[in-house]
Amino acid sequence: ECPPPARAAIASLTPGRAEWIAQAARKGTRIFADVGWDETGRWDPDDLADLEHCEAFLPNAEEAMRYTRTECPRAAARALTERVPLAIVTLGAEGAYAVDGATGESAQVPAIAVEALDPTGAGDVFVAGFVTGTLAGWPLADRLAFGGLTAALSVQEFGGSLSAPGWSEVAAWWQYVQGCDDQDPAALRRYAFLEALLPAPTRPWPLRRAVPTIGFGRSF
Repeated sequence: ECPPPARAAIASLTPGRAEWIAQAARKGTRIFADVGWDETGRWDPDDLADLEHCEAFLPNAEEAMRYTRTECPRAAARALTERVPLAIVTLGAEGAYAVDGATGESAQVPAIAVEALDPTGAGDVFVAGFVTGTLAGWPLADRLAFGGLTAALSVQEFGGSLSAPGWSEVAAWWQYVQGCDDQDPAALRRYAFLEALLPAPTRPWPLRRAVPTIGFGRSF
């Protein structure tokens, strides 16, 4: 009925109330919420009632605009702060935008251009990266950047959880990208906060992880 004690939990909101969300929040768990596509087409804001127990809400731009009846993702994020302290709207190729309703702080971080092989689980990886930065106490813009980075690294591999990067993958990418001659210095400074966090890379980028074999063709 209620998950075990945890510093954070991620909830996928559905119509109606999920009692575990309120119970976990009362026990000190920080709840980060996302939401799925509304196949009914109603986009009823009442379906987001559990946001009152959440610290942050991370929909994509289309979901955010439909629930708030707005025509701009940034306006949607601001509207959502009336229901949840922190609203983060993912903008696809444009990155992500966030508004802190308590402080009025906002931040936007551009996406990293990559050759995407499989977007499966990229949204979940973004949320996990953002939660990691939140629990570590990072500034809002750094949290957005880290979520976007981990999602960008994940779509370059096949699979969902199999493609989620660990610290070794992030370290290898950071070492590689700093050696690229065509990098914008301002873009590199955006990720300079990684310097104090990453282990020394043990292998060069790109690192290959386990790959799911289901669905791959085989000839004899």
